[in-house]
This record gives sequence, C-alpha cells and structure tokens, in this order.
Amino acid sequence: MVEALVQVGDPSGLNGHGSARLAVHASRLAGDIICMANGRPVNAKDVMSVMSLRAKPATRLHILVTGPDETAALESLSAMLHTQESF
Repeated sequence: MVEALVQVGDPSGLNGHGSARLAVHASRLAGDIICMANGRPVNAKDVMSVMSLRAKPATRLHILVTGPDETAALESLSAMLHTQESF
C-alpha cells in the first residue's frame, strides 16, 4: 500500500467534470484506489462517490492505493490532480 496527500490543482475543484476525469483515470489502473477528503473515504473508480467528496480547489486529498501498479498509479493520479487544466 502506498499513500499520499495531494492538493487539488484544478480551479474548479472536483466538480462533475473533474470527478469524471479522476474516476475514468482511476478505472484504467489495476489497483484499488481510495480517496479521502473532509473525513470521508470513497472509491476513486466511482464517479458519483468522487463527486460526493465536494473537493474544492486546494482541497487536500488523501489517496491510498493497493495493487500491482500501486506506485505508478499514485504518481499518475498525483500528476493528474496537480494539473491546473480546465476543459
């Protein structure tokens, strides 16, 4: 298991689009991924669960990853969450 605290860099936070982006990205990874914010843990592969975190810009997400690709998955998710891109 690997874990990290990652700050949401998108100026919109994890709104609908940001939540979908995170869930789709997480779904492509082999490991189990849990995101926690505001004291609530959710499955990062489920868009509705991620959206329920209501993570605003600069919110710190605690990400836990277990599985065969855990280190690469954590690095990939951290990089995605740090980006300031808004589509």
